Amino acid sequence: MTENDIHLEEHWQEIQSELASRGFLIYPNSILSTEGKAPWPTKEGITKFLDLAEKLDRKVIYIDTYKFDSEDAIDLLFLTAPEDLVDYEVETVKDCLRSLGVETSEEAKDYLKITKFYDGHLLNIRVEWIYEGIIHSYWMRAGWYGDISELAARVTDLIE
Repeated sequence: MTENDIHLEEHWQEIQSELASRGFLIYPNSILSTEGKAPWPTKEGITKFLDLAEKLDRKVIYIDTYKFDSEDAIDLLFLTAPEDLVDYEVETVKDCLRSLGVETSEEAKDYLKITKFYDGHLLNIRVEWIYEGIIHSYWMRAGWYGDISELAARVTDLIE
């Protein structure tokens, strides 16, 4: 570590100490200034997020969920497929894989199986409240979505 890094670490400790001693309510992330949003780190948990809303006397909490479906599975394939092969008229994941010419591969079979399994499962949860014009938001995405995204990329890598 350089001397500047050590100074920065010391300064960070001083800032945290000053904030704590003055009784400030701490929001553990910065405001996305272009969007007027302050995303809450999920590692801090929903309890602390709602505790802060309560301390700030927020009475309205906005919630939204989104469930994964076959359209999402098709969209993931289209995101990584060559544009000239994308057929926006397909209605099923199987038809999409067929239109891309990869339906017989093991990766495509795995993709069809896993996306069918997760069809209807919660993909996103969003909880939000507003304070002084800033939208404070707690957002979570299912961990399995990353695996499906990676598998979709492997499937479209097979396109010749």
